[in-house]
Amino acid sequence: MLVVCVITISVCVAFAFERATSSQSPQPQDQPRIERTATVSYVVDGDTIHLEGDEKVRLVGVNTPELHSDNPNERRRAYEAKEFVENLCPTGTTIGLDVDDLEREDKYGRTLAVVYVDVDGSWVSLNTELLRRGYAEVLYIPPSEFNPYNWT
Repeated sequence: MLVVCVITISVCVAFAFERATSSQSPQPQDQPRIERTATVSYVVDGDTIHLEGDEKVRLVGVNTPELHSDNPNERRRAYEAKEFVENLCPTGTTIGLDVDDLEREDKYGRTLAVVYVDVDGSWVSLNTELLRRGYAEVLYIPPSEFNPYNWT
């Protein structure tokens, strides 16, 4: 009788433990991977942000028009992209960074990363939003852990 009670209790405890742990939902796949946070010092242009501590971040996987282009239409689009970024992450804003593990810096020494901004309490990929809203085009330069063709 004692053996039956011990087995029954063991089965009940195991069942309760399995049920308790399985009810905890795992982190959703679309949850961003933020390696660290940083504070925005200023926005350089549509795809580069200067951080406090003198670090520059180049948004990986995207390319916005150039501010100093000879083409007036491209310059206009460049300022629109920069304004969009400034509105989402003005000076003093805390942003999240997921640095490219395969290519951490570009040839200019800028950190290559997906930048996340807090929008109504949720982290949103700035890189993806630039593409989705037409401010940027895909710029995929391997090696990179990120494939921007999957972002839109």
